[in-house]
Amino acid sequence: MSGKWRTRLARMSVPVVAAAALASGQLTAGASAQTVDQDTARTAARPKFQLPIPCGQTWTTSTHKGHASTFMVDMINKTGKTKGTPVLASAGGKVTESKFYNDAGNVITVNHGGGWSTRHMHLDARSVKVGAKVNLGTKVGTVGNTGSWTSGPHLHYQQQLNGKVVQARFNGRTLPVKWKYWQHYETSKNKCGPKPPKKYYVVTKAKTSGYTSTNGKTKVGFLNKGKNYVFCTAKGASKKYGKTASSWWLKTDLDSGHVNKWVPAAYLGKGGGQPKDTRGKTIPRCK
Repeated sequence: MSGKWRTRLARMSVPVVAAAALASGQLTAGASAQTVDQDTARTAARPKFQLPIPCGQTWTTSTHKGHASTFMVDMINKTGKTKGTPVLASAGGKVTESKFYNDAGNVITVNHGGGWSTRHMHLDARSVKVGAKVNLGTKVGTVGNTGSWTSGPHLHYQQQLNGKVVQARFNGRTLPVKWKYWQHYETSKNKCGPKPPKKYYVVTKAKTSGYTSTNGKTKVGFLNKGKNYVFCTAKGASKKYGKTASSWWLKTDLDSGHVNKWVPAAYLGKGGGQPKDTRGKTIPRCK
């Protein structure tokens, strides 16, 4: 690597991390310290980068003046529990650098193709070697405080195009350039997976069997009488409870342990139209 690691320590009062002075070591010479024209960055095929931290965590970010480029990002956990947090790949790619520097500490660089790469510095530990292939969300290390040019646990992060630092984008949104710790927050969506299905509450008039499908032929368990949640509704074979008949079915988790199974909506004691929940809201059709 060409150039020397240099920095200006940006010290500030941090209410959560007691007496922690936050700073970051940066390159001021060589390709890694250069910035690229933003029009060029916008026209390049930028990967769909996500924050390099676990799903759901909220971190505060900074691009303080001590950086060689204000496009370089320092990150610390909003809760103050920063050190030891897994550092995740922002997108799929190949590890091109896994090395310890006396001033920058443990550094991991990932090449994402198309001239795009990401760099992670001051890591407590490195989890991948040069040549390793990573996917979005793959652990590449843990957040630390290594290297001589840092005075508090944080993650220093860069997005680069053709070796030049560019303004970071996460989840399709460009981060602002000027901000300070505790003034700007980002919440990770890295490998969050699909959202759990929305629940709609209903009252079943009696214990009812659950079925594998809306044809009502194969029983796999039961749903108890009383208040229960369902996810969605669909049309199927007509079923009758008492004097109520309905061809609507409800998808739910059965009390006998089976999940995403079907119960006849007739057991709500209401026939006719598309079932409603206890608040009178129509339960949507299953997709």
